[in-house]
Amino acid sequence: MLILFSVSSIVGINSYRRMVSDLELSIDKIPRRDALIASLTGLLKPFRVDFPDSSESLETRQNFAALQHRMFEQAYSEVNQRVEDFQRNWQDLADNLRPGYTEESSYLSMFRTIEDRLEYLNNDRDLLYDPNLREDFITDVMQTVAELTEIAERLPDPSNRLGERLQEAREDYRLHLRLVGSTGVISFLLFSLLIYFSWRWLFNPIEELAKGVEKIYRGDYSYRLDLKTNCEISQMAMTFNNMAAKIEQDQQDKEQEIEDRSKQLVLSERLAGVGFLASGVAHEINNPLSVIMNAVNGVKRRLPDDLLQQLSEKDRQRVHDYLAMILSEAERCEAITKKLLDFSYSGEEERNLYDVTAICQDVTSMVSHLSKYRNKSVSLNQTDPLHAWINGPEIKQVVLNLVANALDASDEGGTIEVAVTELPDQVEISVTDHGCGMTKEQQAKIFEPFFTTKEVGQGTGLGLSITHRIVVDHNGRLEVLSDGPGTGSTFTLRLPKKLPTQRAA
Repeated sequence: MLILFSVSSIVGINSYRRMVSDLELSIDKIPRRDALIASLTGLLKPFRVDFPDSSESLETRQNFAALQHRMFEQAYSEVNQRVEDFQRNWQDLADNLRPGYTEESSYLSMFRTIEDRLEYLNNDRDLLYDPNLREDFITDVMQTVAELTEIAERLPDPSNRLGERLQEAREDYRLHLRLVGSTGVISFLLFSLLIYFSWRWLFNPIEELAKGVEKIYRGDYSYRLDLKTNCEISQMAMTFNNMAAKIEQDQQDKEQEIEDRSKQLVLSERLAGVGFLASGVAHEINNPLSVIMNAVNGVKRRLPDDLLQQLSEKDRQRVHDYLAMILSEAERCEAITKKLLDFSYSGEEERNLYDVTAICQDVTSMVSHLSKYRNKSVSLNQTDPLHAWINGPEIKQVVLNLVANALDASDEGGTIEVAVTELPDQVEISVTDHGCGMTKEQQAKIFEPFFTTKEVGQGTGLGLSITHRIVVDHNGRLEVLSDGPGTGSTFTLRLPKKLPTQRAA
């Protein structure tokens, strides 16, 4: 049975090899008359666009003539190549597909005619530059294409001979079908045995693999396959396990990202609520503060000297000190309310393309001249311009605030590192200090209003809140990273390089 099956298979393979060879000829090698005709019409492609009329400038017409000349050169090269390919395939036909003497003579005559006509057109292509002769040249091209097309259509198509080969292949197919059918009954038992081992070594592992895919589909990303085989399916199982592990990790990363974005959303809502409250409170406080400051100034102007002379020197000095203290504290309260109003303000500001590197350079140059930070240094890694779609003054205030906070957190002799990096759709600014650092709890609250890590009286806790609000208004992101107290901190600011869709609309 195996011998019969082997002989049948060999003969059948040989038959199918011949059929495949014929099919390859029909697809790749058999020259097709229609393809030749279609390639000849490619000569007309450069002239499908109308030439500019006399109303156009001379330079425009000359440029168009040059373009049409280049297009004709390209079309000529393509047509010439395709004709050569057709001729080569025609000459390489198998013996049983070779044409007769009459047909062969006709094709050879056609090839010579096509070659002569194409060479003639190629030699005269410079006539396209001559306004008086270009129309005659185009007419020659059209007539040549029509003439060659008519000649090609009168010749028989070599691909038609494939019908005879197809009939032979059908007869071989019927013969070997009967032979395979007779041996198929004998091989049934062997096939049954093959099915058993296939189920044991192939189908069962595939079923387990399908089960694993179903588990992944249901969301059980912790499921892993354990196939007791040493074939390619076991390698597929290993790949599946790696894929499941990656999906599980990606899922965890997405959940973490959702959690982070939820925190950002809660913070934004909290900032919006505090901004609304701050606006109302600031307006209510500003009025009595103005009254207090005006009253103090009025008292200082109207306090008679004879009345002060009745007091002792110590009491007179105390009166002046108290009035100055009232005025100073009122001005301090007014400054705080002004920050509250700035925090609550969320109006739409003008956006444009600004050089972020230049902004950072201005900030670093500014803080380097402040006596408060004379023993600390600021370095910038970038000098090449990087542009982002921002409000320049607002972002300069943001960078200044981040750099100032970093300098305040650094010890004497410390260095602040400002890095500007270009991302695919964003520009990133990072401000790194090596100062006091922050705990995880402080990092979670750092952008909340009135939260500060500075000592009492040194900060209002509104600077980073206002900075965060400005960045959010720019459709950017502001993040903080610190490994803990004493390890320093890094604030990372990302700004869009292009105009956001909602603003562009």
